[in-house]
Amino acid sequence: MHRRHGGQAYSLARDRARSPHGRRVWFWTRVAIELARLDGREIGLRTSDRWR
Repeated sequence: MHRRHGGQAYSLARDRARSPHGRRVWFWTRVAIELARLDGREIGLRTSDRWR
């Protein structure tokens, strides 16, 4: 997913994790966490907190 969608991969995974599809939510949440790790993102920070 990271190779195919690049910088948008994390956003796509988060959007899929937010849709109500039972166990798929857990899967896409884990995908988003792994993509965040690969991108060096810190989960839970607001955009304004990243630039302080």
